[in-house]
Amino acid sequence: MRICFLWHQHQPDYRLDGRFVLPWVRLHATKDYIDLPAILSDYSVRHTINLVPSMLEQLDAYARGVRDPLEELAATDAASLTPEQQREIVQWLLTLRDPMMEGLPRLQSIVHRVRTHEHVDLSRQEWRDALVLFHLAWCGPVTRRTSDLLQEYIRQGADFSEQQKANLMHLLREIASTVTSNMIRFESQGHGEVSLTPYHHPILPLLIDTDSARESMPQSALPQPPYKAPYHAGRHVRRAIQDWQRRSGHRTQGMWPAEGGLSMAALSVMAEHGIRWTATDESVLRGSSDGLFLRSDVYFPYEVTTASGAITVLFRDHGLSDAIGFEYASWDATSAAADFVRRLEERRQLIIHEQGASALEHAVVPIMLDGENCWEFYRHNGEDFLRALMQRLSTDERFTSVTCGQVAAAGHARRLDHLRAGSWINGDFGVWIGSPTKNLAWSLLETARQTLSQAGLDEETVAARMEVLEASDWFWWYDERHQAPHREEFDRIFRARLRHVFESCKTDVPDVLLRPLTEAERHDAQRQAVIFGTSSMHRSDAIVRDVAVETSDAWQRLRVRLERHPMGQEELVIQAMGDDGLERACLVAQDEVLWRSPLRDENTEWIAPNELAIYVHSSTRWQLHLTEEGDSGKRRTSRIELRTDGRSY
Repeated sequence: MRICFLWHQHQPDYRLDGRFVLPWVRLHATKDYIDLPAILSDYSVRHTINLVPSMLEQLDAYARGVRDPLEELAATDAASLTPEQQREIVQWLLTLRDPMMEGLPRLQSIVHRVRTHEHVDLSRQEWRDALVLFHLAWCGPVTRRTSDLLQEYIRQGADFSEQQKANLMHLLREIASTVTSNMIRFESQGHGEVSLTPYHHPILPLLIDTDSARESMPQSALPQPPYKAPYHAGRHVRRAIQDWQRRSGHRTQGMWPAEGGLSMAALSVMAEHGIRWTATDESVLRGSSDGLFLRSDVYFPYEVTTASGAITVLFRDHGLSDAIGFEYASWDATSAAADFVRRLEERRQLIIHEQGASALEHAVVPIMLDGENCWEFYRHNGEDFLRALMQRLSTDERFTSVTCGQVAAAGHARRLDHLRAGSWINGDFGVWIGSPTKNLAWSLLETARQTLSQAGLDEETVAARMEVLEASDWFWWYDERHQAPHREEFDRIFRARLRHVFESCKTDVPDVLLRPLTEAERHDAQRQAVIFGTSSMHRSDAIVRDVAVETSDAWQRLRVRLERHPMGQEELVIQAMGDDGLERACLVAQDEVLWRSPLRDENTEWIAPNELAIYVHSSTRWQLHLTEEGDSGKRRTSRIELRTDGRSY
């Protein structure tokens, strides 16, 4: 049975006014963009690595000497750090995950103090060591092993000098500058292929027409007038192809769409520019199947005929992809690799059972996921797991690894008459559109586009001015479920870039751009997102979305909004405790809601198709414990405190 891996490497454009606002491109370069292809190249398993041109453009900027805030901090003598700079370093230290600090005991000690003390008083030497060790933590194991200087610093462990700090920062820049050439070498040496995402990572269906979201979200409120920029979509695709051809000397054949976002119009744009294959999540195929669907139907390539020609579409195995992205980080590497192969064999048997043994010749199981963010939760940046898995797959005769391009070139694709617009999260676009804040962001984009056009600029110039603003990331971070230490920076960058558009056209800047866009939702009940684990990645199988509390005299309503209803044996359990110390519990299953309270006049009701209300006696705060249990019996939990704000309903 054929399998194909796709690893998506992406960071948005963190530059503003010619300077970097955040350092994530450089940090991931030394931890992930070098290590992943190096590890994969050691085995016969073939892979597709997907790159975003705007990320490569930022690496170019680093090579030209543009610096980020962390580099500015590192360039400051530890004796001269201001209290504000010290607070910045503390905030960066708090972003470190425990596995990243393994083998760096001095860093572990400093971070423990930072985590457990509100005010941290570090010595001059400790501040210097903190910056050096932070950057060592952001070096992948392969990068560490292949650098004598990094090995020396790891052995030294503490008491670094200012010169050593400067030497380290210089080396890390040199390492980051080799990312693009290493990716080109990975492909040219036959280890796999490089595919691309449209230039600035826009969600093509929404860029072409935000109303396309209605195909998978028919009841959602969407921005009006809609944002419609089909020329911009084509430009993102064209620029991506041209950029890689300039860098590598050849033309890419495939394209992973930002967020797996596809529609018939998006497929047509890709086909028009000669893209032979693309991919998204299996949920999009299910949404396009009109109910006639076998479980194993996702394990085949499909050909879709568009107005601009035919294109092959692959649909990723959601469970296997998420197993790497979210589950295996806490497993022993050998056991995780064995479990992955066991699941692959389950897919193979399913295909044989439902389609016949001969179908294995044309079947393919796509495993496609974020190729960077998950590794910080793994020991040794995921190297142990990756090597254990690739070793097994390279010697297991049941499975053959192929690139996505090889699948498309082999033909034998099934026909799909129509693809319903959707993404790799829930098969819809709810993460990026449909809430007041996200709709406001889209409407501001439309106003900016119209302002540029009315200023007399031609279509190409308008598209060039808008392209960075069309990236998916701005809308991702306006989703209340996504929390991160620097989330507010995304809002600040987005608003600043929009202000530049209006100012350059000498028109009034909309007042709403003078404060965070999230304030637009303040009229609604204050919702608290329910988060399981990291929020830089999104669990698309989550049941609960967020919770809120509203007050009316002596009663309150706890509002629990769901992403979807439980299916099969899945259950959601909500435990709530107020000031009275009494515990209430609500179980939500596929076909029923069970409620238990010591107070007989408290109850529940559905107030919307995906929103449950729990009516309780008023409390100044509520402690909620939410547990989701899947069909397999695996549980994940989240604890939330809700404080009352005096709102009425």
